[in-house]
Amino acid sequence: MDLNQLPSVIRRYITASNKPDPAAFVDCFSENAVVLDEGIKRIGKQAIQEWSEQNHFGANVTLEPITVQKKGEEFVVTFKLDGTYDKAGLPDPLLLNFQFVIADEDIVSLRIV
Repeated sequence: MDLNQLPSVIRRYITASNKPDPAAFVDCFSENAVVLDEGIKRIGKQAIQEWSEQNHFGANVTLEPITVQKKGEEFVVTFKLDGTYDKAGLPDPLLLNFQFVIADEDIVSLRIV
């Protein structure tokens, strides 16, 4: 799948992540969206905002999409991550899969593995 074929909300998520634009980032999610990152589940926009302020924008994370796959209802985007987070013991480059579920132009579920 080509990056240009991604749903517009995922393209907005990438843009907001890299700009950075925390308000636009959180706006990509539905009111009751679920984010699972580092084994911790965050539910709802408020929890996602707090997570993104600390773990994403607080660490100046940038996302470079590498591959995209559609698996059932999920869009799996492999990103190369960079930022000012502690990189000790992490692979270089750090590649993580972001598994998005979209409904009504909103992200309803995001698992980062």
